Amino acid sequence: MNKQNPNKQLATLFGLAATVCLAPLYAEETQISEDEMMDGQLPPYVVVATRTPLGLDRVSPSVDFISSDEIAQWQARNLVDLIKQKPGMVVIESGATGAQTSLFTRGTESNHTAFFLDGRRMNVGFGNQYDLSNISIGNVDNVQVQRGASSVNYGSSGIGGVIDVQLQSALDQDGASGSLEAEGGSNHFRRSAFTASVYEDRFGLSVSGSAIATDNERKNDAYEALNWTSRFDYRLTNEWSLELLGQYTETAKELPNSIISPTLKDEQETENWLLSPGIRYATDTLTVHFFYSRSESQVDLFQIESAFAASPSFAYLGDFPISNTIAVVSDELNLQADYSVSDDLLVSAGLNYRNDEARNTNLNTFSPLDPAVPYAEVFEQFGVYAHALWILGYIELRGGLRADRYTDFDNEVTSSFEFVYNLTATEAAWFLKVATSYAPPGAADLAYDYDPSSPLNAEQSKSYELGLRQALLDGDFVYSIALFRNEIEDLLSFDPYTYDTFNIEDAVTEGAELSAEYAVTKKLKLGLGYTYLVAEADRLNDPRTFGVDPKAGVRLARRPKHLLQLSADYQFTDSLRGGLQAIGHFDREDVDPVSFLQVDAEDYFVIRLVVDWSVNDQLTLFARVENLLDETYAPAAGFPALGRAGYLGARWAF
Repeated sequence: MNKQNPNKQLATLFGLAATVCLAPLYAEETQISEDEMMDGQLPPYVVVATRTPLGLDRVSPSVDFISSDEIAQWQARNLVDLIKQKPGMVVIESGATGAQTSLFTRGTESNHTAFFLDGRRMNVGFGNQYDLSNISIGNVDNVQVQRGASSVNYGSSGIGGVIDVQLQSALDQDGASGSLEAEGGSNHFRRSAFTASVYEDRFGLSVSGSAIATDNERKNDAYEALNWTSRFDYRLTNEWSLELLGQYTETAKELPNSIISPTLKDEQETENWLLSPGIRYATDTLTVHFFYSRSESQVDLFQIESAFAASPSFAYLGDFPISNTIAVVSDELNLQADYSVSDDLLVSAGLNYRNDEARNTNLNTFSPLDPAVPYAEVFEQFGVYAHALWILGYIELRGGLRADRYTDFDNEVTSSFEFVYNLTATEAAWFLKVATSYAPPGAADLAYDYDPSSPLNAEQSKSYELGLRQALLDGDFVYSIALFRNEIEDLLSFDPYTYDTFNIEDAVTEGAELSAEYAVTKKLKLGLGYTYLVAEADRLNDPRTFGVDPKAGVRLARRPKHLLQLSADYQFTDSLRGGLQAIGHFDREDVDPVSFLQVDAEDYFVIRLVVDWSVNDQLTLFARVENLLDETYAPAAGFPALGRAGYLGARWAF
């Protein structure tokens, strides 16, 4: 595989290593018990639901909080490993390690879920879809997931939900600490990683890096990745703080294509980075946060394509190399102010500006003998939003409104209303939410919109949610239930014959989510996640109609009607721990790679095993087995997943 310029790598890593920031100080806005203050521990809070800190007992069942302890316990290596264990999160990996990965949150499209790094929007690239397999979780304190409409607080691509990755802050610790990690396993898998953090006086630094390489099982399927994240904190005064976050990812992936039409020489290289300085002012009643973020996503594709004569016989002319570079550079400015009008009323307001520069050196990669068709365009967005949280005894009301203005398609106005009723006597809470949301066309949609008579509009949705969360048995058993419905209009479709993109489809995704955690004993903990999902669309371009008549109630591909997640964690001794996780996808359809018709797809149920042994305070040995039962399955038709694979590793903490 081709390699990136090493000087550019070193320069980028050096720049990220020098990042400086101050962790958000939310203690002023969060109620802390005397016991927690005595222990020196701050209770966990969530910001993904409202962009203001809320205790876990105040967020709806549609919100998941994944702690750093959970990340380490289950030996997660990227964001995919974490979110695919949560209800409503349909994760589809198109092959082995490093393959393109799609996320259908509650059955919505992949471009309907937005990704953030401490509130900074991650660069989704030309296709308006972030590749989940390349999001590292090194140096991560927690991952927060919100399922359901999120556009009021986050803007575009909020139909399915939001995922916010929160980095570690060195201000949360004393002195210095770090770790070194090495791991190896099946298919020549190699991984090395490090973390380091230091706090002194008014500043703190936390950094992490990792390198992964594996051959996978198929020919031309090797994968390499280099990741780096850093955060360097500085406190100016008790009220003012500075922050600067950095992230860098570089990958090289061979592209084997489907087993029906394998390729032996195609490959791609990607480079993603984000750098974001910010400033925060915080008192007991007012918090103001401003940041600037610049990010870039670049993909270099190297392919071999067949060429055919233009005559009616379409004579084969041979195979020829073809390449192109795809990049999106994004600049973002964000200002948010939170004001506590009283102990019961919090009002938030904000402004957001984004500028995206997209370019593609050749849109015509399927015709290697034809001239290149370059593309370059600039898109701008300006948004303003306001949100309020009002507590009235056992009732809490939350509502918000947002207006976004775009340069390339219609403006959008979205709203959200949430009703929370707390039953303190039974440790339960009911949640009701009604909201609107949207997802704009991406650069690829606009680039392939060859028919100017059908201008593109944003995809829009109305969503409804009813949920219950309750703790029983002195908190040992916690469960939640959520009923949801998304009514989506103007879904984007693409016609491969005319190379035109257009708004045509309507869709409905609805169902129920169940989540439960039970601490059976001090040693044994069980977990359950289940999602019942119906995801259907009305479409004119269903392959079974051959463009003649529209079809109603066509199932959206790769969305299982039943999604099951199970887990069991057992503490054998003080130093030895083991766990099992299982995921099942049942009753689903996919596009057949031969006929290109949507057909029934095979169910699958996959189990993974993890074990870790703390030899002493510094040394930990760990092992895991993926696909424990060696099941043969393909989450995406034509792209088989790995068979049984084992891994061993060690971590040295200092």
